[in-house]
Amino acid sequence: MVNFEGYLQSLITTYEQWWKLYALTDAIGQIKGPERPLLFDFGLMVKTAPKRRDTAASETSPRQERQEKTERLPVLEGIRKYAENHVLLLGRPGSGKSTALIRLLLEMATEALEQSTAQIPILVELRYWQTNIFERIQAFLYKHDPYINFDDITLTSLLRKGRFLLLIDGLNELPSEEARSKLSTFRSDHPKVPMIFTTRDLGLGGDLGIEKQLEMQPLTETQMKVFIRAYVPEQEETMLRQLSDRLRELGQTPLLLWMLCEVFQQSAEHQIPSNLAGVFQTFTNLYEISSVRKHEVALLKGDVRPLSDRRLWKVSLQALASVMMQGETPVDHRVVIHRDEAERELSRVFPSGKLPTRDILDDLLKYHLLQNRSADQIEFRHQLIQEYYSAEYLLRRLPELNDEQLKRNYLNHLKWTEPIALMLALLDKDYQALRVVKLAMDDVDLMLGARLAGEVKSAFQKQTVDWVKQCKISHHLKILLLAVTSSQFSVPELLDAINNPITDISIAATNALGKIGCKSATPALLRLLENANTNYDPVAKSAAKAIGKIANRESIPRLVELLISKDFEAYQLARLALTEIGNEEVSLKLVEALRRCNNFEDCAYIASTLGDLGHSIAIPDLISFGILNSSSYEEIDDCGVQWSGISRSFENFGISVLPELISILENRGNYLAKIRSVRTIEQLKLREGIPAL
Repeated sequence: MVNFEGYLQSLITTYEQWWKLYALTDAIGQIKGPERPLLFDFGLMVKTAPKRRDTAASETSPRQERQEKTERLPVLEGIRKYAENHVLLLGRPGSGKSTALIRLLLEMATEALEQSTAQIPILVELRYWQTNIFERIQAFLYKHDPYINFDDITLTSLLRKGRFLLLIDGLNELPSEEARSKLSTFRSDHPKVPMIFTTRDLGLGGDLGIEKQLEMQPLTETQMKVFIRAYVPEQEETMLRQLSDRLRELGQTPLLLWMLCEVFQQSAEHQIPSNLAGVFQTFTNLYEISSVRKHEVALLKGDVRPLSDRRLWKVSLQALASVMMQGETPVDHRVVIHRDEAERELSRVFPSGKLPTRDILDDLLKYHLLQNRSADQIEFRHQLIQEYYSAEYLLRRLPELNDEQLKRNYLNHLKWTEPIALMLALLDKDYQALRVVKLAMDDVDLMLGARLAGEVKSAFQKQTVDWVKQCKISHHLKILLLAVTSSQFSVPELLDAINNPITDISIAATNALGKIGCKSATPALLRLLENANTNYDPVAKSAAKAIGKIANRESIPRLVELLISKDFEAYQLARLALTEIGNEEVSLKLVEALRRCNNFEDCAYIASTLGDLGHSIAIPDLISFGILNSSSYEEIDDCGVQWSGISRSFENFGISVLPELISILENRGNYLAKIRSVRTIEQLKLREGIPAL
């Protein structure tokens, strides 16, 4: 028997202020006290990622499509639900994947202290990989309780006895292919050990063959606006007016939304940059200014060492970021660097020997966006910041690189794609920006060229997107490339293509419009839904998904109308679009429609869609319709198809529906309502309802 109490207490103490992980500093705006956790509790959601199919495989039937129902769940509920058979959490950088693991770590640690049989959570951060996963597990245990010291045999025994839950963060941050192979072997050797993995990109690190995958959902417009109003309460209208249609692009992850608010709050003019790279540039410049102020405060408190020349800080950060882009092989990179190597790199950048490189490094660690991982290891506060300074480094070097160097050392490596994209958004010289895109498109990879065509400043984008349009390739491939640009200059051609008689081209075009998020495309996409064939229509289905991704609030009333239009095909498509949008505003509109509804079949369609969305605000109205107000459909057999369809609308709510059901059992329901409440508790397997039963 091992006593994990000290370890669990350490986890709670260390991570109880989990919301700080969304920010890059210890100081979070002007917010103080207990408001912080509420402000940063975004209510993040995940949805099940669709199973990947071989494109050469036969068409999936509508029946199969309906069976593969997309689940939408709160992130912690989702990863806990599927951990037993291993689950992979996918998400953009800054979307809250690592923070979700920390919150689950905290939740599980609290449970394990209260219940001796609960699993012990262990966080494995793959960015610090050295030899194997056993070493990482042991290091994390030792970090939080030095008295826990297992050998590999004991650790394997405890793993196989189901003692641990492994939270494995950052598949994309593994340092080498050898490390990926070792981790894959570990997973296959321990199929019964519950594991949760995270990654930002399946192209970097793959998915280890994990079948169950969940995608982090971007923040909804409502969530973003609530956060902005709380963070900058006196200027929220000004900020929202500036962002306008860019809110979806710039603020859809918690980290980026926080940075936007910091930039807006700290800049004297309260101006928001035009693109993501500009946000990083402004944020890091403001951070340097605040660093000087921190040092001035430190001087008043007795810190006598003068601050190093801050004009050297940016060059130093660029140099460190670039050297960390070099891993064990040309395709690998690192997120951690040894302090000795960092000092050697700064000595190389400033070779005169007169500059205090050690002092520069100390100041960057104390006042800037570097941090100590351990006594001798250094990292950037977030990988996005590392990529930004890599972009700055390449921007400075670009004029001296010839075409062959640019292609061989940068464009040809996947690890440099994000820094190059950020760099292009900073480039003011059209010659250099166009040169990079042209080299990528002509000599490296068409998909890369298309991606970079949409990253240059808007003044250059018409020309770069025109290059994509002029490619001598199939129409279908051209549509796919235009989607990759994510540029508004691609929209006219995509709108023309959605009515193409070739189905694959129409589907690709509707998918592309959804990816770009073009609100002006919504009317054309709605027409595809309205004119859908009575048979299964793959183009209309693709249009429904695109409408969901665009999430134009003006489309919601029309979708609700289609939901109850007596046309089953329109109902299915409208339901798909509404659940793809998936925000609380959709639920509110559906609740309004349910209250006005006087036709049982229409009400059932609305109730079923509300169940798919799973927002708790819908529970009272669903209970009222499906259980309490039984007089309008008493003739329906409780075991019949229609009733079972209504009761299934509660599945996504889980235990949150139980208090209402118990209230019906105890005092609110008539005979039929009580029976339906019992049946619903039974169907949902709500064991917590047993005492009331």
